[in-house]
Amino acid sequence: MTARFFDLDALGLRLLEDSRNRAGTLRARGIVPCLALVEVGEDPQSATYVARKIEDCRKVGIEVRKVVLPASVTRSELLTQIQMLDTDVSVSGILVQLPLPSHLDENAVIQAISPHKDVDGLHPVNLLSLTTSEPTVIPCTVRGIDALLLQTGLALDGARVAILGRGKLVGLPASLLLSGQSRNTTVTILHRKSKNLGNILRNSDIIITASGSAHLVTPDMVRAGAVVIDVGMSWPEGMLCGDVHPDVSEVAGWMTPPDRSFGVMTRMMLLKTVLDLAEKKGTA
Repeated sequence: MTARFFDLDALGLRLLEDSRNRAGTLRARGIVPCLALVEVGEDPQSATYVARKIEDCRKVGIEVRKVVLPASVTRSELLTQIQMLDTDVSVSGILVQLPLPSHLDENAVIQAISPHKDVDGLHPVNLLSLTTSEPTVIPCTVRGIDALLLQTGLALDGARVAILGRGKLVGLPASLLLSGQSRNTTVTILHRKSKNLGNILRNSDIIITASGSAHLVTPDMVRAGAVVIDVGMSWPEGMLCGDVHPDVSEVAGWMTPPDRSFGVMTRMMLLKTVLDLAEKKGTA
C-alpha cells in the first residue's frame, strides 16, 4: 500500500481564496475584519511566524494591528495592553504570539482575552466548548487537522484516534474536539511516559503526532490504511524533521507529506477564525 498524501499547498491556496472572498463580502457589509497581533520580545522564530501571518492577512483583506512589546514587559503592562485591545470595538480578534518570556504567565495572558476575541481558541471557555456539539473557536492547528480528516471521507463516529503529544496548542484541544459530541471518536492521548506506544498506535484508525520527536513513529507502529497526520517538528542537525518516518507512507492510507511543516494549514485556519469572529461581531 502507498499512502495518499494530503496536498497541503493546493488546499492552502483554496482556503486563501475562500478567505479573500469572505473578507470582501464582509467589507461590502461595512464590517472590516481586524486582527490584533501582540509580539513580546525579539525571538527570531516567532518573528518569522508573525511576518507570515501578517502577509497572509494582507493578502485576503484582513487588517492587522501589530503591537510589539519588549521582552522585559511586566505582566501588568502586558495585561493592560490586552485589555485595551479587548475593549476596542474595531478589533475582531486578538492573538498573543507564544511562547512568551519565562517571567510571564501564559495562562493569565490567555484568560485575559475575551472568549469572543480569542483567535487561538485557548481560553478555558472556548476549550470547554470543544466537547460540545457546537464548538465556538477551534485552535488553528487543530482546525487544520480536522479539515484534513473531513477530506478523507472517513466516518469519525467511533474511530480510534491516537494523539501523540498533550500540549495545550495541539494535543489537548485535539483530544477535546475529537472525543467531544461533534466528532465522537475514541481518543487515546500518548506521551513520553506512555507504555506500549507501538501497540496502541497499531490499533488506531487515525494517528495525530505533535511530540517534536524526529521520526519517532515508524512503519511497524502503523496499521495498514491508517490516517497519519504529523504536526510535530524538530531540527536535528539543522534539518526539519517530523515525528513520522517517511517510510510510514508504505503502510498508511492517508498521510501528511513527510518532514514538511504543517504551518500553511495553521495559518489558513487563522484567517478563517478571524473572519468567523468578525462575522459574529457584525451580526451581534
